[in-house]
Amino acid sequence: MPQGLYNIAPLEPLIESGYTVLTPNQRLARRIKAEWDARQIASGASVWQPPPVYALDSWLLRQWERAVSLELLAPATLLGPAQALELWRQVIVQHERESSDYHLLRPSAAARLASQARDYLQRWQVNTGQSAIRQLFELNLDCAPFLRWLALFEQRLAQQQLCTETDCLVQLAKARETLPPVRIALLALDDMPPLQEQVLQALGSQLLHVETPAVSSQRVVHVFSDKRSELQAVASWAATLQRTQPATTVGIVLGDTGVDRVALEYLLRREFECLGENYNSLPVNFSTGIRLSQAPLVRDALAVLSLQLPETSVPAVVALLRSPFLNLPDAHGKLALQFIRRLFETGCEMLAVDDVRILAAGVGGEEQRGISLAHHLEALRQDRELRTAAPPSQWAVRFSRVISSWGWPGNRVLDSLEYQQLDIWQQTLELFMAHDAVCDALGYADALQLLKRCCDQQPSQPQTADSPVQVLGPLEAGGLAFDELWVCSVQASAWPAAPRPNPFIPVSLQVRLQMPHASAAREWAFGERLFRQYSRSSGTLHASYCRQLDGLPEQPSALLDNFTVQDLIENSPVNVQWSNRCAAAQLETLPDYLAPPITTEQLMATRGGSSLLEDQSQCPFRAFAHHRLATRPLNTVSAGLPPSARGSLLHAALYALWGELQDHDALLALDPEGEEHLLARAVDTAITDIPYARRRRLGPAYWKLEAQHLVTLLAQWLNLERERDAFTVVAREQALTHSVGQLSLQLRVDRIDQLTDGTTLVIDYKSGDSSVRDCLGDRPAKPQLALYATAVDAASAVAFAQVRPRACRFVGLGKDAAAPGILTDIGRATGGGEQAQDWDALTQYWRDTLSGLARSFVAGDAQVSPLASTSCAWCGLQPLCRVQHTNTVTRADTE
Repeated sequence: MPQGLYNIAPLEPLIESGYTVLTPNQRLARRIKAEWDARQIASGASVWQPPPVYALDSWLLRQWERAVSLELLAPATLLGPAQALELWRQVIVQHERESSDYHLLRPSAAARLASQARDYLQRWQVNTGQSAIRQLFELNLDCAPFLRWLALFEQRLAQQQLCTETDCLVQLAKARETLPPVRIALLALDDMPPLQEQVLQALGSQLLHVETPAVSSQRVVHVFSDKRSELQAVASWAATLQRTQPATTVGIVLGDTGVDRVALEYLLRREFECLGENYNSLPVNFSTGIRLSQAPLVRDALAVLSLQLPETSVPAVVALLRSPFLNLPDAHGKLALQFIRRLFETGCEMLAVDDVRILAAGVGGEEQRGISLAHHLEALRQDRELRTAAPPSQWAVRFSRVISSWGWPGNRVLDSLEYQQLDIWQQTLELFMAHDAVCDALGYADALQLLKRCCDQQPSQPQTADSPVQVLGPLEAGGLAFDELWVCSVQASAWPAAPRPNPFIPVSLQVRLQMPHASAAREWAFGERLFRQYSRSSGTLHASYCRQLDGLPEQPSALLDNFTVQDLIENSPVNVQWSNRCAAAQLETLPDYLAPPITTEQLMATRGGSSLLEDQSQCPFRAFAHHRLATRPLNTVSAGLPPSARGSLLHAALYALWGELQDHDALLALDPEGEEHLLARAVDTAITDIPYARRRRLGPAYWKLEAQHLVTLLAQWLNLERERDAFTVVAREQALTHSVGQLSLQLRVDRIDQLTDGTTLVIDYKSGDSSVRDCLGDRPAKPQLALYATAVDAASAVAFAQVRPRACRFVGLGKDAAAPGILTDIGRATGGGEQAQDWDALTQYWRDTLSGLARSFVAGDAQVSPLASTSCAWCGLQPLCRVQHTNTVTRADTE
């Protein structure tokens, strides 16, 4: 602890004369003790009594334990905060189950508010048994159920001889004449609830309020354009002070530690150059940490335990394969990559754990029998002990056994932070085991959920040496002394905070008793008191606010009225050293976009259909990556069917539909009832063809909605087909082999209709927007129609069948108007010029265009040259092609 972090001179006479000093928080108590120890060492003492300085709540709890040990109070089992919350959750769930008046979406959140409400009522000494008070509660729809919850909670406490920390204070207040008195000095404690005041009056023979010695404080305010600029300035200011004035004590107060802490820590690490090998040497102490469940070590342990539940998510499984804390030796091997691809090919975000296990066991064939993940999942499946109910203490043992079987916490040496997280995990398991006092036997899912709640409530704060730079929350900074103190984000919308009364206590009662967060006046007085403490205990008090947050204008808080505005130069969010190096760098470009030409052997092995030429047209590099490097991005996962799967479902329904209808005459002969049955059969056939595992994952309700959508869409499409002249469907999903230059393409034509004159119309189904322009130009965006026109004999027209809700239409070109929407004026449709004036010329032009695309692919043209900005929208190859770093982006759709 550096010298001068707190001036204890006014406290020394009190401590020496036998006073017990009570502070509002542990941080201030530790600081005073550390300064006392430093003074004793400086005076040459080798042994001394620790000063009686404690945080108020912890000292009162010790007095209760002392009274119980002296048999002055009846013994009871003290519940920790997590156990009390679990008991509240149980009584709330019980009452909700027995009542039909309401339904809660988040019983755990209600439990937190109910626990807070009872605490407020006890600390402000409100007797809910009084008729007037009870009437206030019963007239409120939110407060009335709380009274019934409270009765159940009190009943459970009495039956099991349990008590909460606030109950201990109530008992202490009643034992005022039996406890030995203590001389008490209260430091920075000027806003205590009535119950605490009563207890202190009962325990203290003398009560003395100690004022923090005021220092001559300068108060300045800084204005920034946005949050990033503000935090960057704070980090730069703290680092500059430590370099130029290392003895200066610096405090930084964050209004929202949960949101701003991570950003500020990164900026501080960058300023202090602690992002690399010096990561653990950051000379900054943070008062708040993250939830234990967010710590990587514990997060992965909980993820392993979640694999015993029926379902998991694809991102969760992939994250486990990347975990350094598990023994999965093949997690980065070839088979694991195959497994990941199969996971994404399902298209579903949520998967049954059994399906994950089957996929993991299916890669590698019979010889290798999958990856190690499959063996772990199989062991979980066969563990019968995990399917029997047990109290939390037994579940702690089972959970530890399960994660140990996965090799957790890993084979590598843990660093200091991870060791601390492991230690906190063990402490949390002990707290979890203590839930035996309030829980009956639990099943696996309930036990794991309880463990997760315990980890959510447990902070993970690294134990670092106290340093001159402190990052604190608003309450923790109260009473502490700093040479320089900076309070961030003092916007009018945050200081004072908006009132947040507890929803389970009548607001009028909260306002009358001045409970926390009850009213705007209460919040204003609280904010004023905090700023008064900041001013009295800091040499220079800095405050800052942003002119804009989340795109909305902001104003300074009225608490800054007496501050002097001081302008600071806003630093660039980009590191200056990096900017200088980047500006001085000389970029050398090498036009290396030609891959080796395809050999005869490679040409014979090349497989592809219309997608090969479409890729070459959209971007040559995409064709090179897909068809020569066999590189494709992972599929997207979604809650329902992904767009590609929905398109396939539409194709399958149309295939089944025209398998029954076959021609235009049959379509015209359909009556409404017959059409309804026909559409239902076609859709049912298409859905039935989907693999059972996917159908089971999405559930019957989803497929019912999807079927209704498809029936409606197909009915709209048939209305358009009725407008055509007579035709017969002669082929569906027709497989063709078609040579284009040196390429042999495997095509699958969605549908071929024979017209009355013996010619054919080739149809390609599309569920998205289509245009005639898509099949024209030297680089057609969708060359399918060009391929079909040159591959199908006697084709007199080609068309996209755009099957979209309320936008069904044919889009195509042909010698004859075989369907509404097919253009026959070829010259006008193509813009004339070098392309074509009639159908025969157009098909010849298409042959030449397709041959040119085939030649460029065979020659190795792999240039990063997107056809249009939309070409990159669904490509997924950007990390490989780095299109954002190239200047070769062109646009060829100029027709």
